Amino acid sequence: MSLINPYTFIFTIINLVVLYLILRKFLFKPVTKFMEERSQKIRNSLEEADRKVHEANDLKAQYEEILKKADDEGKAIIDRAEKYAKEKAEKIIEEANTEAKAIIERAKEEAETEKIKAMHDLRVNLSHLIIEAASKAIGNINVDDDEIINEVVKEAGASWNK
Repeated sequence: MSLINPYTFIFTIINLVVLYLILRKFLFKPVTKFMEERSQKIRNSLEEADRKVHEANDLKAQYEEILKKADDEGKAIIDRAEKYAKEKAEKIIEEANTEAKAIIERAKEEAETEKIKAMHDLRVNLSHLIIEAASKAIGNINVDDDEIINEVVKEAGASWNK
């Protein structure tokens, strides 16, 4: 039974230390460096994503404000258009009423004029008939005598206007 050889033991320890130093230099440091760089990239990406989320929220708020302003402006335009249309309709109705009153007034005036003309024509015709009837009864009155016709029309008009 032999015990462990001290030289082998020391040599094994030295080999392990050397192996550790070599692995540390060529494996652990690059892996640690890679892991730190990777962690930093992830942190940077998360910070960038957070910043982008804040920018997106700011843009969303701006767009919502713009949409609200556009909606308010659209409502204002519609209100102005409705007000304009209402005013225009009222103006058209007012003009139509004014024109209708003028037409009615002209029609009344024309009717009155026609009535007066018809009454005058009726008086003239009636005067001619009366004069013809009287001339047949009396015998020598001339139907074309304007002076007699005018006096008869005047007297007949005076009695009709009463």
